[in-house]
Amino acid sequence: MRSSNFHDLSNILIVVAVFVFAPSLKSQSLLGYYPFEGDYNDVSGNDNAAVPTQNTNQVSFTDGFRGRGADINDPAANGGGNTGGTINIPIDANPDVLEEVSFGGWVNLETAAGFPGFMAIDNGGWDRGIHLNNLQWQIASGGTTSSGIAPTPGSWEYVVGTFSKPDNSAVLYVGDESSSNVNAAATARPDAGNAPGEIQIEIGRYDNQDIDGVVDDVFVFSGALSAHQANAIRNLRLSALDLSPLDASALFDLFADRAEGTVD
Repeated sequence: MRSSNFHDLSNILIVVAVFVFAPSLKSQSLLGYYPFEGDYNDVSGNDNAAVPTQNTNQVSFTDGFRGRGADINDPAANGGGNTGGTINIPIDANPDVLEEVSFGGWVNLETAAGFPGFMAIDNGGWDRGIHLNNLQWQIASGGTTSSGIAPTPGSWEYVVGTFSKPDNSAVLYVGDESSSNVNAAATARPDAGNAPGEIQIEIGRYDNQDIDGVVDDVFVFSGALSAHQANAIRNLRLSALDLSPLDASALFDLFADRAEGTVD
């Protein structure tokens, strides 16, 4: 009887979720997902395995947000100087290749000093990316915009950037493990990255400015995630279900298609 009641309740919750979220959700395709469980594999099924590239001896594995995570070290400990490691995702996120793209994940900074980059395709022209400056999170695309949100070194933060050439927009979402807000923070700027940047997404670097911290649960979507989707990825991970971004993507597909199926 308990099992029956539980399944009835689950069905009710899923139906409610569909009616609440489906109208505002667009179908997005998960291009890459990196849990960094002791390797750099892409577990999305797209075989976009990440590769340590710059100063590979400064990249290792340690305790992450869930299980293991990738420790990207900068010996200068100030976010700059090309002394830190990077991990490259072989996905071209330039506007002429992906008109819309979203990328982000969880990061635990050792320091936020300097001008360190979390994820970006920038090669010197304010190309699409997420970085820090003046001790606050910023989003760049043809220029840079400060969120006004200070980072919290030593704590896990959820940081996502969405970029849309058709909508001429770039939006930054910043959250943490404890905020009850659906959106912890957001700032927008035009998606004006017209000149070609790097043909891969660099984790741990913005142009030549390196990050010092641990990253985990990193993902890339081919589309501009809505506020509902960006926060659903965070909230599903923090829920008792502890669903991964891969599971969240499967839910998005079910909602968008108004279909039924099994997730996780």
